[in-house]
Amino acid sequence: MSVPELVDDFRDRMRTTDTLSGAQKLMILVLSMTLYGVGDIVANIVPDLQAGPVEIGVSYFAFIAVVLAALLNPLWVALGAPLGELVFSDMLLGDFGGFSEVEGWLETALAIYIAGCLVRNPRSVRQLFWAPIVMVLVDKVTGGIIDIAKVAVGIDPEALEENDGLFSAFLVAEGIDLTLTIVISGILFGALPAMWLAPRLYGKIEPIMGLRPRDPAHPPRMRGPWGTSIWAVGGLAFVAAAAVALVAAWEETAGRDGISTFAAFDPDYVDRFGDAYLWIAASVALVLGFGVFFLIRALRARTAKAVDTSSEAAPSPAASSEAAPEPTDTTSTGTDA
Repeated sequence: MSVPELVDDFRDRMRTTDTLSGAQKLMILVLSMTLYGVGDIVANIVPDLQAGPVEIGVSYFAFIAVVLAALLNPLWVALGAPLGELVFSDMLLGDFGGFSEVEGWLETALAIYIAGCLVRNPRSVRQLFWAPIVMVLVDKVTGGIIDIAKVAVGIDPEALEENDGLFSAFLVAEGIDLTLTIVISGILFGALPAMWLAPRLYGKIEPIMGLRPRDPAHPPRMRGPWGTSIWAVGGLAFVAAAAVALVAAWEETAGRDGISTFAAFDPDYVDRFGDAYLWIAASVALVLGFGVFFLIRALRARTAKAVDTSSEAAPSPAASSEAAPEPTDTTSTGTDA
């Protein structure tokens, strides 16, 4: 391969893997918001099982976020999916906690991004098996550490009361919750569906947004903004989530309304209208989300068509030089000038 061909190949890879247009970023964001948000509503519909003091239920459908992050840009999926949980699930259901929701958004976004970057090849069953489990581990371990910190500093007494006032019992409960979430959300509703879905969707949904399928030889790099270390970004996200959670717990314990309840929205439509409202909310979220998605896609296609039309109408430099008269002609000289 010649040097110009190598340069063109490098530019092509940069364009198809790292560089996205604003419309493509927005489409990935809206698609992940819609699917993950609707999935969270459906997870609320699935009934929980009670086994003694242990409550068994579906925390979330991890396979939705993992499949999207494995096929599309993991950064924008990570930003959009937990945002969809807030907008299309919590707000539509009337259970939005306000600024304190930032804690969960940071934890989930970090977990999805790491899981998506772990899938180098969307056809690899082994990578698709471990990615949802890693997502659950990052999400639940960070959240568990923050919960333990709240109890340890004495600003979450209700958590101890639920476990007979014993800190050891609280730790055991956190461990049981982590194990159940890994099995249910990480494996049953995470790894198994992802292993079946991702290889079948690979190469089919990317062209809808004008993207090429992920190249296993050039997977997304697990890096933070401006090339910073993912560990530094993860550490900052964890510190920010912990700060938000501790402030929210302190305000609740002190009986004060402060920054953590800012923009809170809690009419609880499910209690007012019954469980049937869950299906209504899921339908509304699907219509709104896909409506916005296809609107952005149509606008992008129109813009691309206009650019192609203008480029075809304008003569290329090579064609202009071939069609130009000889330099000896005074008219052509004046025109060139």
